[in-house]
Amino acid sequence: MNMTGMKSKPVKEFPFKIDPRLKSKLDILASTLDKRDVWILIDGDEGTGKTNTASFILYYFHCLTGREFTLDRFYFDSDAMFDWVKCNSHGLINWDEACLGGLSTEWWSKSQMNLLKFAMTGRKKHHVFVLCVPRFNKLKEDLRKDRIHALIHMDLGRKGDDYGHFQYLTRRGIKSLNRAWEKNKMKPYARCAKKYGGFFCNIRIPFVFPKILDEEVYEKKKDEAIESIGEKKVDKHKEKLQEILAQDIELIKKFNINAKELAEFRGVNSRTLYKRAKARTPS
Repeated sequence: MNMTGMKSKPVKEFPFKIDPRLKSKLDILASTLDKRDVWILIDGDEGTGKTNTASFILYYFHCLTGREFTLDRFYFDSDAMFDWVKCNSHGLINWDEACLGGLSTEWWSKSQMNLLKFAMTGRKKHHVFVLCVPRFNKLKEDLRKDRIHALIHMDLGRKGDDYGHFQYLTRRGIKSLNRAWEKNKMKPYARCAKKYGGFFCNIRIPFVFPKILDEEVYEKKKDEAIESIGEKKVDKHKEKLQEILAQDIELIKKFNINAKELAEFRGVNSRTLYKRAKARTPS
């Protein structure tokens, strides 16, 4: 089998202890990569190990398939991620905005729209996506219902110090979880995992992040992403269009040109010209 899916033997040995059931589930997902992208969702409170688990899983896919594993494919900015995934294939990608989503509702929504747009159009890129979010229900309905192949819920146990503990939900379990949330606003992870082919893991995911990635570089990327929230991005194309429309308004006034015909010639709606003309007319 080629690089789009799982080879008959791993490219290299995975050096960390992994629960046999998790390994089996990841192997099944990897075997489908020649036909589709794979989407894995990781949710849980801050400090439960979402990013560590994401790196653990992506590194497993790296060992299994030989795909490139690098911090360059760890994204906080969905625009940058979207630009890369739509022009490339066979990526191991982490989208980690769990610590950023609550800081900007508008930005969070835009990020998910980018994800949904790609999920609907880029199915043959054969990427592996691992998405880290605080709560699964924060994902847009179309994403969490139709695109996610597996959900890994992280928690710290009853005592609050059980790092690396998780529950694995299959697609059937995710559907049941969605129904419970919509009906009663409940999130019965354990019941949905146990009843629908998932599992409650006894083998914790070890803290592997600093062993496979540069933690300092990662933290720097995160800090830059946090600092960029709220910055106004300049759309050069939009500014140019506004300049052209402003010129058209002056032509309409000076030479009494038919605004509708000019709008059609420019490829814009005539209402746009009228609105701008009204906005620029002195009161």
